[in-house]
Amino acid sequence: MIFWPLLILAFVSVKTMAEQMLPSRGLVYSQQQLLSHIKTLASDDFSGRETATRGNEKARVYIIDALKQLDVAPLGQTYRHSFSYKGDADGANVIGFIPGTEFPQQYIVLSAHFDHIGQDARVIYNGADDNASGTAALLSIAEQVKQAPLRYSLILLFTDGEEVGLVGAHAFIRSYQELIVKIKLNINLDMIAGDRKTKKLRFISKDMDTLLDDRALKMWAALRQSGEIPVKKGFRSGVGNISRSKSVVNNRIRWRAASDHYVFYKADIPFIYFGVGTHKNYHTGRDDFNGINQEFYLAATASICRQIYLLDRLMLN
Repeated sequence: MIFWPLLILAFVSVKTMAEQMLPSRGLVYSQQQLLSHIKTLASDDFSGRETATRGNEKARVYIIDALKQLDVAPLGQTYRHSFSYKGDADGANVIGFIPGTEFPQQYIVLSAHFDHIGQDARVIYNGADDNASGTAALLSIAEQVKQAPLRYSLILLFTDGEEVGLVGAHAFIRSYQELIVKIKLNINLDMIAGDRKTKKLRFISKDMDTLLDDRALKMWAALRQSGEIPVKKGFRSGVGNISRSKSVVNNRIRWRAASDHYVFYKADIPFIYFGVGTHKNYHTGRDDFNGINQEFYLAATASICRQIYLLDRLMLN
């Protein structure tokens, strides 16, 4: 017979231990600034942020200026990480760096792509959820980590060219081969705001059991269940406009290959991918700031930020 009171007590105990590992001051980044970031990046002024366009460059400058205001250093000499693809096309990632307090030579890579699909004669595809949401969240998490640093160094990777084949993430891996063995984990954010009806944040992961022992895995699971919104493992097979979706095979999305985390997976780096899956606004003109669930987005970003802190504390060195 299952003795439910003992199971409940055990869960509460694990949850309490997990919460005790979070920053003592709580989350101190500005939620208003988070919403301002996503609203700005998803405005018509950026013309859909398509790679190798003026709107894309304007988004890149916005991200760099925001990092400078936060006093976040570049990973190298400059924030801009330029690359070429398809022979004559050019793009550029933006990379920031916040050193860790205990393991400065080991890294967590937090990634989100800032490019989208641009515009046509009739519509500007503003990409609020895809992926101004992840980009803005990275900026707010950077604000948080600057004030309460992690044990491991944090690389903030704003990728370009995700929509044209993950080319920015591939370029990062090619350019930073010396860092590969020192990267503990990639956490990728792609579409974390949803549409107005979105209620669940979803994730997939790979090889987390190489970083966390059984107790730590239970604490991570308990924290995922303790926030304002559900955080569910796995994605639905696909809804909305999947004809233009990433990694569609037989009308199903291969979520492991659906965004930049796939490049880290191929490099044998453990990853977590947070998102909401596709929805009716995906890759349409309706994916704008007014189409997202703002309360959900604030809660999703907070949940991810708390999980980053917990994982930073729990990862085996």
